[in-house]
Amino acid sequence: MTAPPNATKARRVTRPLVGRVVLVNSAVVAAVLVVALTLQLREGGIGAAAAVGLVVAGLTATVLANLLVVGAAGGVLADLQQAMDTMHKGSLDCHLEERRRDGGLRRLTASFNAMCHRLGRESLSYAERQLGGVEEERRRIGRELHDETSQTLTATLVRLDLCDQALQDNDAAGAHAQVQNCKMLVAHTIDEIKLIVYDLRPVLLDDFGLVPTLRWYIQSHLQGAGPEIVTDFDEADLRLPGDVETALYRVTQEALANAVKHADATKIHVRLVTKPGFVSLAVIDNGKGFDQDAALHGNGRLGVGLLSIKERVELAGGSVNIESAVGRGTRLYVVVPLVTEERGEEMT
Repeated sequence: MTAPPNATKARRVTRPLVGRVVLVNSAVVAAVLVVALTLQLREGGIGAAAAVGLVVAGLTATVLANLLVVGAAGGVLADLQQAMDTMHKGSLDCHLEERRRDGGLRRLTASFNAMCHRLGRESLSYAERQLGGVEEERRRIGRELHDETSQTLTATLVRLDLCDQALQDNDAAGAHAQVQNCKMLVAHTIDEIKLIVYDLRPVLLDDFGLVPTLRWYIQSHLQGAGPEIVTDFDEADLRLPGDVETALYRVTQEALANAVKHADATKIHVRLVTKPGFVSLAVIDNGKGFDQDAALHGNGRLGVGLLSIKERVELAGGSVNIESAVGRGTRLYVVVPLVTEERGEEMT
């Protein structure tokens, strides 16, 4: 099995390093000893055999001393290389032994272990949030299908039974009335299913872009929900890349849901600006605000929503800034750079 390229490169850098340090130091010591002993031989201080013995002893002492001092560092480097190979294969089980005599090496291994532990926690937390989001969306769809669609279809069946009974009784007027009721119920069911489908993936987003989709969402989902929603899309006349439009739509959706459900806001301002080089989004409410640290480190829906916003923006290559304090509302600012001007096209 061929080793990964990164692993091969790491071996070239780490393991020969100790040998090179020992070799260089030994060469320097040997040169000094040779010069010193040459001078001694010229002056007749010691014999040739004694000089050779001193050179060998000096080199041996130098090699042992270097191995003692540098060998531990070389071992740590080799362990780090092996641990990094393990991480490269997708495993975060990369704990290093921290029992080192040198304090610096102990701190190095402790920092590496802490990093691996943090990455493991964050990976699990991210997976839990992803699964939690999927399950929450399934529960929401299940509730809507049960509470709305299922009950409407049940009512339609009841009306059809009444229509059938009216036909058996030769009551044409009654049957006609029941048919009209059934048509209304079926039309209502179709509208409900469309809302569910649009929530999963708005067709408007693909066909018409971000601004019309946001207007549709606000009108269909938040009209009459309580707070006044003011939109400013005058400077949003460019089409954006599909992944950016999807990310900004979901971020706005999450921010508005938080403002309506958690902030008790009476007014929400949504502003979108699209330029050839960037797009910016601002969602500002006058609600009760929140403690950001408590929300992000808690297990509540608000904290999950904020993390979801941050992750979506970062995946789109942008940056997000959330400003909030208890009693002072919440301000969400998002900026996503656009790679080339050609990626935007005029919205119709």
